Amino acid sequence: MIVGKLRDLKRYKGISKNIDTAIDYVLNHDLLALPKGKTEIDGTNVYVNRDTYVARPLEECFFENHEHYLDLQIVLKGKEIFGFTDITNPSLQVTTPYNSDKDVTKYSAAKDTVYFTLEEGFALVFREDIHLAKCKVDDGIVEKAVIKIKVEE
Repeated sequence: MIVGKLRDLKRYKGISKNIDTAIDYVLNHDLLALPKGKTEIDGTNVYVNRDTYVARPLEECFFENHEHYLDLQIVLKGKEIFGFTDITNPSLQVTTPYNSDKDVTKYSAAKDTVYFTLEEGFALVFREDIHLAKCKVDDGIVEKAVIKIKVEE
């Protein structure tokens, strides 16, 4: 997982073609101006889901990972708690098996999880990164864009 501020996102160009497409889109578009819901960037290879919400209490959040897509999670305004652990963490327990329609496996909380506040920045989440998002820091509104980036085999 890579975490940082949007001003530094361009540093990560060159990892893959689809990541480059996502980064170029972020650098050249006003993500706050996007309509809520899905916007295609490069068909099913790269697209963005735009959302506005009040984050949930930690106990209502869940860990997840994806098989076929990376997440570029971007908090545009507001802040939320974000959690991370690696897929090799022996305390992970699958709570919902892989759903191929949604490209997600859900997990219960694990020992040795790192929690941090994601505030007007990004987290680039890879397949092996078990992550938790949308968790409450305060009662503020969160403006977020999640860019789904197809894994290039």
